[in-house]
Amino acid sequence: MATFPALKASSRSYSMGVFPVTEEKGFGGGSIRFKHGNTSYGHVLDLGFLALTQAQAKLIRDHYRAQHGGHIPFALSTEVWAGHSSATSLVPSTMVWRYASPPEEVHDTRGFVDVSLSLISTSDMIFGSATGMTRTVTITLTRGAGGV
Repeated sequence: MATFPALKASSRSYSMGVFPVTEEKGFGGGSIRFKHGNTSYGHVLDLGFLALTQAQAKLIRDHYRAQHGGHIPFALSTEVWAGHSSATSLVPSTMVWRYASPPEEVHDTRGFVDVSLSLISTSDMIFGSATGMTRTVTITLTRGAGGV
C-alpha cells in the first residue's frame, strides 16, 4: 500500500466521520435505528502545505496520479500528523485515506508552491487495486431447502 509523501502539513482541519446507522419509520409513528457496524467512516482531513519547493509539490502531484485520483486508498505518513499526539486518537487504526478532490496549487513568483488538499477516510478491509485485493474473503454457498 502506498503512503502519502513525508511532508509536514502547515495546517490541518479535521471533521469526524459517521457511524453506519440507518433509520426506519416504526409502526407507532416513532423511528427505529439500525447500526450496521462499529467503525465510523467518512472522516475528512483537509491539509495545507505552505511554501513547498517545486520538487516537494511534485511528490504530491505524482502521488495523486499514482493513486488514480481518489480511486486507490493509501496510508498517511507520520509527518502529516506531526504535532498531533496520535493519529489513532482521531481515527481508527483500520482507516486508510483517499483523495476527496484533486489537490489545489498556488504558485508564487519566487518559485514556491502552496498546496491544499482534502482527504476522506475509508476502511482498509477490502479494496480493489491494480495488483488485486488487499484482503481475501471466502464465501461458501450452501444449497437451500427449496433446491435453489
